[in-house]
Amino acid sequence: MEGVRQMAGYSQDVLEDLRQGNDIIDVISQYVQLKATGSNHMGLCPFHNEKSPSFSVSAQKQLFHCFGCGESGNVFSFVMKIENYSFLDAVKHLADRINYNLPPLGGATPANIAEKNQIFDAYRLTARYYYDTLQGPQGRIATEYLDERRITTAARRKFGLGVSPQAGLADMLMQKGYNLEFLIKAGLAMSNERGHYDRFRNRLMFPIFDVSGKVISFGGRILGEGHPKYMNSPETPIFDKSRTLYGLNYARQAKTDTMILVEGYMDVIALYQAGFTNALAALGTAFTANHARMLSRYCKHAIVLFDGDAAGITATLRATGYLYAAGIAARVATLPGAKDPDEFIIKNGAQALNNRLGVAMDSIEFQIETARKKYDLGITVQKVGFLKDAAGILKRLNTAIERDSYIRDIASKYAIDPAAMREHIGDGESELDFTLPLVSRRKAKYSGGDRQFDEAATHILYCMAQDATLCGKITSHLDAQEMTNPLYIKIFQAIVSARLDGLDISPSSMVTTMQSMYDSDAGEIFANVTEYEDIEARYTALSHHIMLVKKRYLQKQLDEIDTDKEFERFASVSTELKRLEGQKISL
Repeated sequence: MEGVRQMAGYSQDVLEDLRQGNDIIDVISQYVQLKATGSNHMGLCPFHNEKSPSFSVSAQKQLFHCFGCGESGNVFSFVMKIENYSFLDAVKHLADRINYNLPPLGGATPANIAEKNQIFDAYRLTARYYYDTLQGPQGRIATEYLDERRITTAARRKFGLGVSPQAGLADMLMQKGYNLEFLIKAGLAMSNERGHYDRFRNRLMFPIFDVSGKVISFGGRILGEGHPKYMNSPETPIFDKSRTLYGLNYARQAKTDTMILVEGYMDVIALYQAGFTNALAALGTAFTANHARMLSRYCKHAIVLFDGDAAGITATLRATGYLYAAGIAARVATLPGAKDPDEFIIKNGAQALNNRLGVAMDSIEFQIETARKKYDLGITVQKVGFLKDAAGILKRLNTAIERDSYIRDIASKYAIDPAAMREHIGDGESELDFTLPLVSRRKAKYSGGDRQFDEAATHILYCMAQDATLCGKITSHLDAQEMTNPLYIKIFQAIVSARLDGLDISPSSMVTTMQSMYDSDAGEIFANVTEYEDIEARYTALSHHIMLVKKRYLQKQLDEIDTDKEFERFASVSTELKRLEGQKISL
C-alpha cells in the first residue's frame, strides 16, 4: 500500500485528513442549495440544466451522484469538476478551506518551498511593475501597437499586459531586498563583465499564470527592431513550459468541455475579448504530449486553430495526434483569407469565426485529407501510396469500430476497395508522424459498454472496501486478474494491500486513493452502487456478481484464444466455463 500512498505526492493519511475535514455536504452547499430528504440531500445539479432536483449527496457515503447527467464522485471529484481543477489543485483548495498545512510535496524541503514563495512574490511585483509602466510615458509604443491590434483596455487589464523598459526592474527589486543572484536564478535579470541588466528590455510583456492565477513566467514581444521577436522566461522552480498553457487559468473557468487551441498570446487575447473565453496556447513552443495530458483534466473536446501555412499544418497534425492520445476528441478549423484568428475576427467578426468553428473537420479526416494532398490519385502507384498512408493513420486508432467507420468513408470518398484498406491496415505505416498511440489511457477505464459486468465489479469492490470480513470471503473466490478491466484490477489490488496492512479504509477513501494515483475522476465507480440493508440479500447479490465476473473473465479468454494454435488451452478454458455454469458461490 505504500506505493499507493505516495503516488499523489501526498500520503494517503494526508488525503484522508482532508476528506474527513471537508464534509461533502458542507462543501457542496457552498455551490448548491441542498435539502435533506431521508438519508440523503437533494438539489439542482450544478453540472447540467434541470428544473427538478436530481442531484443526490450522501452524508453516510460521502459521495454525490446526479441521476440526470450521471456525474458522481467524492469531495475531491466535486471540487475538480466544479472548479475545473486537477487532483492536486483540488487537494490544495480543500487544504486551504480548513486551514490545513500540507506537508512538502514529494522531495520538497522547507527551503525549496520558501524559495518558490519568494519567486512567486518577485514575479507578482514584476507583473505590477510592467503593467504600471504600460500606463506611463514608456508605454506609448506598446499602447499604439495594442491599439492597432484592437486589444481593448479591459482585455489588457484582464491579461495583465505590460511593458519592460530598457532598465529599472532589477534595481527596483534589489531595493526591495532581493539579491542579484536570486534574480538571475528567477529569470528576471542577467549579468556580464559590465554588470547586471534586466532580462526583458523594450518588450510588450505577457504575464503567464498558473491555473490558480499566480504569475509564474513572462513572454515578451520586441517593440520595434530586434531579435528574437518573442522571448520567454527560462524554466525556474515554479515554471515548466512543457506543463504550462497560456490562458488556461481563464479557459478552465469557461464551463465548457471544449477548448480552442491556438498558436500565440495575441490569438488567445483576441479570441477572449471576442467572447471565446475557452482559448489557450502553448508558450512559444510546440504543443506536446505533456500539454495534451494536462489539458485532458479540463476538457473532452478541442478545436485546433493554427495558422494555415506549411508549418501550421505540421503543428496541427502533431497536436491532433497528442490530443487523441490523451483521450481528447479533436477537430480542426480553417480560416480562409486570414493568416490567424486575430486577423479573421478583425476582417469578419466573431460570428463568422463561430461559424467556422461549427464546421471544424474531424481530426482524423483532416490527417487523411492532408495525406491525400501529397498524391495524384489518378496515378495508380500514387494511389497505393495514399492507401498506405491512410492505413497507417487508421492503424493507430483505438477501436475496430472507429477504424471501420473511417474505412467506409475513405472507400466511398476516394473510390477505394474497403477490403484493400483493411488488408493494408494489417501492415500499413504512415510516413506522416501523427503521434497516435495504439491505446488511449482514458478509454482503458471502461468495459466495452458491458453494464452488467460494471455493476457486478463495482459492487464487489465496494463490499471489499466497506467490510474487511467480506473482503476476505471475496478474495477466497476471486483473483484480481479476473476483474478484467485494468482500473478494477488496480482498485482490487489496492484494497487487498490496504487490508493486509491493517489500514482503516472505506469506499470513499478508496476513491481518493485512485484519484491520487491517476489524477482522474474515479468517484463514479462507487457512487451508484446498490446498498442492501438485508444481509441475506446482500450476500446473494454478491455471490451472483462474483460468478458473473468469473464467467466474463473466462469468456474473454475464449474470445482471445487462437484455436488453431492453442486448442488445448481453448478446451481447458471451455471446460472451466462449463463447470461454473452449474455452481453457486457460497460466502
